[in-house]
Parts: sequence; structure tokens; C-alpha cells
Amino acid sequence: MGNYSSSRPSLMEEPWRQPSHWYDRLENSIRSEIDDIKPKEKANIVFVGPIGAGKSSFINSILTVANRHKVEYAPVKKGSKSCTVKYVNYKDNIMLENFQWKDCMGIEQGEEDGFNTKDIIAVLKGHVKVGYEFNPRTPISKDDRFYRENPQYKHQAHCVVFVVDGNAIQQHMPRNFSKKIKEMQEEIRRLHIPRVLILTKADLLCKEVYKNNEVMFRSWLVKEAVKTASDIFNIPEASIHPVTNYERTYDMTWKYNIPILLALTQILHYADHKIEDDLQNSDSDSE
Repeated sequence: MGNYSSSRPSLMEEPWRQPSHWYDRLENSIRSEIDDIKPKEKANIVFVGPIGAGKSSFINSILTVANRHKVEYAPVKKGSKSCTVKYVNYKDNIMLENFQWKDCMGIEQGEEDGFNTKDIIAVLKGHVKVGYEFNPRTPISKDDRFYRENPQYKHQAHCVVFVVDGNAIQQHMPRNFSKKIKEMQEEIRRLHIPRVLILTKADLLCKEVYKNNEVMFRSWLVKEAVKTASDIFNIPEASIHPVTNYERTYDMTWKYNIPILLALTQILHYADHKIEDDLQNSDSDSE
């Protein structure tokens, strides 16, 4: 778990982020808001992050919350290498039918390990078809059968979700991580794709949160991890969400669901706004 300071209490008296009071009715309210988000095009949400950060587990957690029972569609990493080696698409026909979840190979420390940055840029632009097997040493070429020469708007990314281990965020990030992330960030900004960052394993940052997930937004240690992630990734703190994935427990609880739903709501709104803006700009250009 995280390092606990004896010079101050583990928890603030007031939460550093709303909701200030958690209860099961709040979960229903957030679900109703999500139901009302209906983009005019099916939105593609692309997930990237270091291996072991809980990227696939977070996708499973989203789909678990959506289905209201435990599911495991995305394989979870068991070793030191990325479990996701192919470009994978996950769908949900219940709560999230207007969205598609795109899982990419994890970022690894070695220069020739994990995804090739050029592949991710191709994914964002819609050139890569589902099923493509990532090769860290060689990016996709136009001759590859999984290469899409002329992608349509429906193939492009509408939101990028970085998934990072909350415990690891305070440590020094290896140079190759930083280099790959910087290259991605530059292209994401150029393409005007909104970004959200998920801090997984937030319950392991603070013993009080580990005992009761309801106090997550009163924890100093979780708040500091959010601030550190904001500094490293240059993403506003309001777009960074600490969560506890459904990977160590089977029973569902609103105390886990609410942080996941809060993150999910922002992801969906960002993708919806991206599509709305792009379609308006396209209409303006055609006049």
C-alpha cells in the first residue's frame, strides 16, 4: 500500500471532490445520466497504459457495472509482458450500446517492447482494423491486411483513456515510458481528441480507502496521486479519476460502482462532445 504520513490524519474532514455523500440512490442518478448520452455516431474509446496498470481490468469493470454482474471479457495480465497483443474491440448492448471500447497493447519499458507509437497514432486515425497484431519493432504498413487505407469518421478515436497504476504514479517514470507518452500526447492534441486518465488500485494507496472505498475522495494520499498524475501527463486533475477495479472481489457494491461510473460519465460526455463538434465543423466546411 501507499506510504502513510504520521504528521497528519489519513483523511480530510471534507472531500476534495464531490460527491460528498455516497449512497445507492446516487448510483441510479449517474446511470440515468449515462442513459441520456447518445452520440450521433458510435463512439470509439481507445485505452492505453503501461502493462500491469489494470487497463483490461478497468474495461472489465466498466462492463461489469454496465451489466450489473461480474464479467471478464478482456484478458488480464498475469506475467511481465502485455497480455493484449492484438487490437481488440469490446461492446456492450445493454447500457453502453452507443460506444465501443478499443484495447491496445500495453506500454512496456524497453524501447522495442510494448506497442509501437506509430501504431497507436494509426489507431487514433482509424487506419487499423480490429484483429491487428501489434509488433513493437515494426508498425503497421499499408500492405498489411489489417490496414485501412481510407478510414471513415466512424473508425476514428473519439476519446483516449490513459490507465495508470495509482501506486506506481509516485515513482520515477522510466525514460522510454515518458518518450512514448510524449509522442502520443502530441498527436492526440493535434487531432483534438479529449483525454481522460484513470488511476487504478486507489484502495491500495491508503489504508482507510482499503477498509472503506466510500472515503476515497477524503484521502490525502489519493489526492496527491491525482496531482502527480496531472503533472506527469499534463492532464487536468478534473479529468483524472481514481478507481478500484473489480478484480479482487466478486460481489458488486455501489462503493466501487460510483467512482467507476463518475469516470465513465466523463469519458462518454467527452466522446459525445467530440463527435458533436466534429459534425458541426464538417457541416460548416460544406456550406
